[in-house]
Amino acid sequence: MRFKLLLFFTLFFGSFVVQAQEYLQMIDAGTYKVQEIIDSAEAYFANRDKGRGTGYKQFKRWEYNALRMMNENGYLPSVEERLTELEQWNAYLNATAASRSVLNDNWQELGPTDWNATSGWNPGVGRITGLAIEEGNENHMIIGANTGGVWRTIDGAQTWTPLCDYFSNLSVYSVAIDPLDSDTYFFGSTNGRIFKSTDAGATWNLLGTIGNSIVNKILINPSNNNIIFATAENVGIYRSTDSGVTWNEPVADTRGYDVEFKPGDLSVVYASGSGFHKSTDGGATFTTIGGFATGPKMIGVSANDPNTVYVLEATGSRFGGFYTSSNSGDSFTKINHGSLNFFGYSTSGNDNSGQAPRDMGIAVNPTNVNEVHIAGILTWRSSNGGTTFSCTSDWIPANAASQNIGYCHADVDDLQYYGTTLYAITDGGVYKAENTGAVNANYYEDLTQGLGIRQFYKIGVSQTADVIVSGGAQDNGTSFYTQATQWKDWLGADGMESFIDKTNSNIFYGTSQNGQLYRSQNGGNSYIGINEPGSGSGNWVTPFEQDPILVNTVYVGYNRVYKSSNLGGSWTSISQDLIGNLDNMKISPTNNQVMYVSRGPFLFRTEDAGATDWVQTAFPGGTINSIAIHPTNPYKIAVAITGNSRVMVSEDGGDTWIDYKKNLPNFSALALIWDNNGKDGLYLGMDYGIYYIDNTFTDWQPYSNLLPNVIINELDINNTTNMLYAATYGRGLWVSPLVDGTAGVNDTISEVSVSIYPNPARDSFTVALPKSLNAELRVFDISGKLLIYEAEALISNKHSVDVSSLSAGTYFVRINSEEGTATKKLLIN
Repeated sequence: MRFKLLLFFTLFFGSFVVQAQEYLQMIDAGTYKVQEIIDSAEAYFANRDKGRGTGYKQFKRWEYNALRMMNENGYLPSVEERLTELEQWNAYLNATAASRSVLNDNWQELGPTDWNATSGWNPGVGRITGLAIEEGNENHMIIGANTGGVWRTIDGAQTWTPLCDYFSNLSVYSVAIDPLDSDTYFFGSTNGRIFKSTDAGATWNLLGTIGNSIVNKILINPSNNNIIFATAENVGIYRSTDSGVTWNEPVADTRGYDVEFKPGDLSVVYASGSGFHKSTDGGATFTTIGGFATGPKMIGVSANDPNTVYVLEATGSRFGGFYTSSNSGDSFTKINHGSLNFFGYSTSGNDNSGQAPRDMGIAVNPTNVNEVHIAGILTWRSSNGGTTFSCTSDWIPANAASQNIGYCHADVDDLQYYGTTLYAITDGGVYKAENTGAVNANYYEDLTQGLGIRQFYKIGVSQTADVIVSGGAQDNGTSFYTQATQWKDWLGADGMESFIDKTNSNIFYGTSQNGQLYRSQNGGNSYIGINEPGSGSGNWVTPFEQDPILVNTVYVGYNRVYKSSNLGGSWTSISQDLIGNLDNMKISPTNNQVMYVSRGPFLFRTEDAGATDWVQTAFPGGTINSIAIHPTNPYKIAVAITGNSRVMVSEDGGDTWIDYKKNLPNFSALALIWDNNGKDGLYLGMDYGIYYIDNTFTDWQPYSNLLPNVIINELDINNTTNMLYAATYGRGLWVSPLVDGTAGVNDTISEVSVSIYPNPARDSFTVALPKSLNAELRVFDISGKLLIYEAEALISNKHSVDVSSLSAGTYFVRINSEEGTATKKLLIN
């Protein structure tokens, strides 16, 4: 069976619409194996530039995640499959709650929720792809984070609340607030899916589908919310007249980027894809306006002069043209900007970079039609209707300060005005400019403090009592955390593998994409580049490890394994050519002669630290996503795989394998680590949840209390403090106590200590707790679908829940708190 793409995958690479890039259409189609798409992309890039703005980096990012998330048949799971599996798993948890042991899982968020740059060159909180503000209330906003869900503020960004933590880890690419009902939210994702909430984001449902591509924009008619427009990037422009239940395509265009109403006249609608289109009947029909090239287009309008329309156009990934109309879009004039490129890294417009249409935006001051702002990687301003532009930001803080322009994180997905305030939506956060006419070093204000949306690839945890965690993340470099200093950024680019030296906690190691190596010797205050051995180029995420016994000794995996005994000063090959760049590497903590590396589904082992050729082990049954070596037995290993078994364990170094699927759900198995607790404790991170098993259990135990539904990319343990750390791809760093034996009933809440009444209930029921607790409350139907969610709040012994909207039947009530989880069956009649 062939599955459609899981919503968040297209988002990993953005979208670079260039003719003949067939692999992009294959990703959107969702009917191709991951390897087929990779083959098509590599063929396309074989004789082309792979530098900035070509789309190759975004493809490699997609490839890394797709290879880890694909199923046993080589396809990416469908959205429907994932949501169904989530509901089935919730139903299983509800039905078996009374018979499960009470464990110590109590996950707490560690952030980062802001940025504090030291030597990092592109600091930011995390990638944001959409912003919506309630008309008439600028304090009420929602944002969409790439794999971190939808977030809400009602106090002008002083505080933020996540809204999708227990729905799904779906990517968000566009958001909207219903102009006639401020508790109704929409978000658009990939594969044309649009989701809707009618309870201010507490619960979500699939609204409809507008084609198999990124949903770039959702626009609701402010006087008739039955009429909604949406654009699907590689498919077209859509309109609904029944609040999104059904959709039609009122204009023939194979692309969809922007849609705008004419200010003051809702009968006139402008839309863009490869072409520019105008409607005079509220969007029922459109006329295509000539005079443009075929590149992606964005539209700018202003209430100051409703007849003026601006169109920003791309050529490939670069700036292609700026057009102006004075007759409501009936005809346009292209302004001559010579060879300037406003989409690149150069603040003077003199480079060939760009990432359009992924990074491409336009906004016009609603009180001054001549003040036009555009963006690509940087932001630009015109005070003369687009005749000339000057740069208003740089993506490196020190460079911005030296030029007396604002700092705004690189890669601007969109620009929009609310009143006279400009908002820039970027890969590092949302930035606000209140006085757009006064460009200076303080031009932008970062609004994203409090958003925990970092997309970590890897983390490294020190073994000190004062724990240090260093983690590498997409688009926002590598940062480190201590309890005393919280978070500081120390590397830029895309951050990957990172770790703290085991004997000197002032020494940090880090990597950026494709295995570029770095080291800090002063606790992250500065860094130096390490000379890479051999080809100096590895996978998107390159294995980089420290010897658990020898001091100053590190290893890196490219197509060979290389060893350095002097902190990376020089390198020696310790393996044969393993025919391709390596994915994973682990060294036995008790015997550093025993090491394992993997490439795709192939696992290799050495028992003499590479003195002789590494041997290939037995095939474990799928592409290997993670390797874990037992803390006391170098030949007892576990691997997380894409195959049907999800987890395989070997007692003989990989020569034979034991299937550890047991009761695991059919999510993607991504991260494993053994616990040195004397009973073979093993933790597994999936794209939904964390799970635990040891030799006292016959099945995996859920270990996700208070943890969002988010991708778990890596797990690490501090054995000094007995804490487990989880690197998530979209919700930052989380920490929980290890399994410490089974907790007593008196120490936690449980099914015994919690009661609900009346039961059966009709319109409401009451939860009675043994004491006042900060707790979350969820109500599921019998199939596991989440129907009611109340975010964490103080429950003072008794708490009433309104269920008047639910039909008669059987439901489950789940209470999660720092003192445990309890699930109760509820009847409604």
